Amino acid sequence: MDTTSFGTRLRREREARGVSLESLSAATCIKVRALQALEAQQWDQLPGGAFNRGFLRSIARYLGIDEADLIAAYAAATNDRPQLRILATEAPLSHPRAFWLAAAAAALFVAMVAGGWAACRHYRPESMAPALHHVGATMPLSRTRVAAPR
Repeated sequence: MDTTSFGTRLRREREARGVSLESLSAATCIKVRALQALEAQQWDQLPGGAFNRGFLRSIARYLGIDEADLIAAYAAATNDRPQLRILATEAPLSHPRAFWLAAAAAALFVAMVAGGWAACRHYRPESMAPALHHVGATMPLSRTRVAAPR
């Protein structure tokens, strides 16, 4: 990269290819206002961080510029360095509350299954009652007596 400012180089690359800000905006889905801010090096007008690097990748692809070179020039101009965040997380059940919450959920599940099984056994419809299989004889399911034929 040459010694000219980042924004000036970006504008020259765009103009050398005969691309207007409006057509670059339409092709990359980056607002004209953001493209102007990049070329004017008005960093406070841009969202920052990964968004700016994403903008530069899209611009570089469209203009045929080396992405890594453009992003390196941007990082040098803005002192922008991607930050890696390492989050320390606890084991899912290492906290006493989490253990008791999981135990309560398991107990509730067991109680619901047992209750459903008991209700199914107790409130069985009559159509599910065992049928009597006597040869030649039938018996009604009601408790009323039926007179036998003579």
